[in-house]
Amino acid sequence: MRKDNVAGRVLGIVVFLIGIAVLVTVAVVTYRLFGADVVGPQITPGAPQGVAAQLGNSAIKLLYRIALLIVLCIVGSLVAARGLHLYFVASGIPTHSGRAPRSEE
Repeated sequence: MRKDNVAGRVLGIVVFLIGIAVLVTVAVVTYRLFGADVVGPQITPGAPQGVAAQLGNSAIKLLYRIALLIVLCIVGSLVAARGLHLYFVASGIPTHSGRAPRSEE
């Protein structure tokens, strides 16, 4: 076995583990976000902002967190998939790219 194949396989495993770490981080953050005992939005009576503005800010913060979790989940999945692809290419195992074979005409 050539050394470049071993280095590629190790790099593929490392990239895969980084992707899995991102996915685990997303799972932990999601658990904390939705598993927390939430009292509700913090509305202070007599604040210069109206109640609607404070509720709007709370909703925007929640939507931002959800969007961030979705993006991190997609990124973690893509990184893990790229690591697996790199590992299999370095191992010499043929991978299916999902493309139709070229016709030689």
